[in-house]
Amino acid sequence: MEFIDRSVAGNESAERANLNYWAYWFGAIRDAQPGDRFMRREAVGWDPVRLLHGLASGLHQAPAYRELYVHSLWAVLTTNRWLPQAAPALADSLAAHAVQLLDRGGIPRRARRELSAVHYVLGENRA
Repeated sequence: MEFIDRSVAGNESAERANLNYWAYWFGAIRDAQPGDRFMRREAVGWDPVRLLHGLASGLHQAPAYRELYVHSLWAVLTTNRWLPQAAPALADSLAAHAVQLLDRGGIPRRARRELSAVHYVLGENRA
């Protein structure tokens, strides 16, 4: 997905906005936001476990956006490596789904690399 390569990857501000957006979308930000300025803030105060649940669910339900979900999962798990311990059943399910996606093939290079990293973090940081 060119959007990730051109606009998000390697851009700290864009990575932050991406996670803040998803956190808001999945209800991991409890307070209503009057505009989109919250996406630029460093710490919005979102619940990483709830965000992980939403992203994992989206990965299953929206295959057209698989690359974006994989990238966002990679971003949240590499910055919050403790998440598999906080949601072990979800981590197990997500790890199994990651293996299926990796085995199936047809995933672009960046998404494959990030999905492999997601699988690694899930395995290395279980309770």
